[in-house]
Amino acid sequence: MPISNSSALFKLIKSMTKADKRNFKLYAKRVQGDESLKFIQLFDVLDKMSVLDESKLTERLDNIKKTQLSNLKRHLYSQILISLRMISIGRMKSIEIREHIDFAHVLYGKGLYLQSLKLLQRAKKMSEKEELDILTLEIIEFQKVIESRHITNTGPVKNDALTKEASITIKKVDNTISLSNLRVNLHSYYIRNSHVKNDKERVEVIQYFKKRLPSIKEDDLGYPENVYLNQCYVWYYYILLDFQKCYEYSIKWVDIFYKNDDLKLLDKDLFMRGYHYILTASFNLKDIDKLKSHLAELEHFRKSNYAKFNENSKIFSFLYVHWARLNVHFLEGTFKEGLSLIPRTLRRIKLYKERIAPHRLMVFYYKIAWMYLGNNQPGKAINYISRIINDDIEDFREDIQSYSRFVFLMAHYDLDNMELLPYLVRTVDAHFKKTKIQNKLQLRSLQFFKKIQNVGISDRLEVLQDFKTDLEVIYKDPYELRSFLYLDILSWVTAKINRQDTMKGMILITQQS
Repeated sequence: MPISNSSALFKLIKSMTKADKRNFKLYAKRVQGDESLKFIQLFDVLDKMSVLDESKLTERLDNIKKTQLSNLKRHLYSQILISLRMISIGRMKSIEIREHIDFAHVLYGKGLYLQSLKLLQRAKKMSEKEELDILTLEIIEFQKVIESRHITNTGPVKNDALTKEASITIKKVDNTISLSNLRVNLHSYYIRNSHVKNDKERVEVIQYFKKRLPSIKEDDLGYPENVYLNQCYVWYYYILLDFQKCYEYSIKWVDIFYKNDDLKLLDKDLFMRGYHYILTASFNLKDIDKLKSHLAELEHFRKSNYAKFNENSKIFSFLYVHWARLNVHFLEGTFKEGLSLIPRTLRRIKLYKERIAPHRLMVFYYKIAWMYLGNNQPGKAINYISRIINDDIEDFREDIQSYSRFVFLMAHYDLDNMELLPYLVRTVDAHFKKTKIQNKLQLRSLQFFKKIQNVGISDRLEVLQDFKTDLEVIYKDPYELRSFLYLDILSWVTAKINRQDTMKGMILITQQS
């Protein structure tokens, strides 16, 4: 058992639902011996803790020696996983199919190869229905082993059928792996380089994609291959900043699920992730009607099926829906109304914080900070931006870290903290020189803050107007589109020039451009 760590065990127990815990207790009662009493005792102590405390753990388990505790943790962790696996069999077909394969191996080991073949045939029908091609291939290869070693009265016809099935399945698996590799490679490229920043990078990405895209006919593809293909195109066009194409392939991705309603619940997370990219592309296109319409569709699916969601599905649905809700208010410029969403979002973050990746929390804190800044509450914006800056992780969402520092400067400017600005600008400048991702918007914004800190109140308007003029020129650069979505400083500058307390939002700014 790989786990003897209290933190991992504690997180596993805290992730369990009431039903999970009840089933575990029923399962544990069937385990015989004194050891069972000890690991149940350990489970109860950890379950009652709100925060892990090692000293209290050893204090409350006074009948267990410290030397025994490490092994007891491993045993408990193992037993919990066994219990969770047992109750997941009815909900997850892949687990049920693997169980059939395991049973077939047991039967074969007992010399009952005909019974083993019968069970494998049943498992194969299930895996083919679910289009779990790798499992199907594993089953076929086991069938071939049995057929080659024993006389099963099925004859050469059966053997020929198996080899044909294997060849077809291998091709499907090959397509799936090739497409999933390309999808992961594109994702890795984006993490390292973000969007293309010039014509040279654009050509490099196009060549990279065309070279690695397998030669396939879409009409011959099954469900997983087709989804992977559309995912590849979504990432490809997303990196190229072609948000219209990104939107179109996201729609094709989700339409695969609409053609077969069973798929929506078979892979809820992949279905909702498709919607996430539809919503993201709609936001990037600044198409408020599409954003609202597709958000309503996702919300309906979420509400109708929430009782069937596991923890991952609940977390993903929270991320995708709450991001899109905030984005609606950014496009409309309804920052005051957007503030009403924040308490519920923060409650969900608190609930799922231990299971949400740090970069996703960064995005939330950034959006919340921008909502406060847009509503002329710079002090509260600083509170959330500070969470990003203070948790600075090298090479981790470098773009968000950089944009956060500019929001930090904007908020301090709004608070008229001019005496702090020289120091803050120096720290941002030092950070900016270390970053790999730089663009015209960031460079010009840094120049603006370096200049504005040295002029008097009467000259600030002229500096702001010059800055706005330069921003409007930069805005026309297609490679700067995404940077303005992250940092809508043009809206902020316009509000300063017009002496407005709050920003008007991206749609109005776009119409003025």
